[in-house]
Amino acid sequence: MRISANNLDREPLGSVVVDDSIRPAQAALRETGQTLDLHWAGTLDEQGRVRRCVVCGCREIFKRYDFPQRFGLLLVIGAVVACVILLIRGQVLWAMGVLLGTVVVDRIVYLFTRECLVCYRCRSEFRDVKIDETHESWDLSIGEKYRPVRQANAAADPDRQPDTRGTP
Repeated sequence: MRISANNLDREPLGSVVVDDSIRPAQAALRETGQTLDLHWAGTLDEQGRVRRCVVCGCREIFKRYDFPQRFGLLLVIGAVVACVILLIRGQVLWAMGVLLGTVVVDRIVYLFTRECLVCYRCRSEFRDVKIDETHESWDLSIGEKYRPVRQANAAADPDRQPDTRGTP
C-alpha cells in the first residue's frame, strides 16, 4: 500500500510504502524521514480492503481516478493554443482534428488510470489497495461535513490566525 499522508489541516506530510499484511505501527516518510503513526484498528476488512483512514482513523473514504492532473492541464492548454493558432490561420478542419485528438489522448490515459482511495477528513491518498463496488465516489454532503475540521484546527492554533491588532 502506498500512502500519501496529510495532517488534519490537509497539508502534505510525505509518502510511505507499507506492507498491509504486517501492519506496522509506525513508518518513516520518504521525503523527510519523520515517523508517521499508523492506526490499523478496524482499517482493513476480512478481504484486505481499506475501510478507514490509516493516518487519521476516519471511517469515510471515497474513490477517485488517480489521473495525472498536470498532464491533463498541459494537454488542454496545448490543445487550446493549437486551436487558436489554427483558427487564426483559417484552418478549421485542422483545429477540429486537434480537439478530436485531444479527446482521444484523454480517453486513452483514462483507460489506463487506476483508482485510489482518499480520506474525506485529512485527504490522505491510498494507492495499490483493493477497491470494490462499496467504495463510492466523492459525495458533496460528506465532504462538507469534514470541511469545518480544517477551520476548527486553525481557530485552535492562535499562531495561524491573521494578526488583527491595530485594525479598526
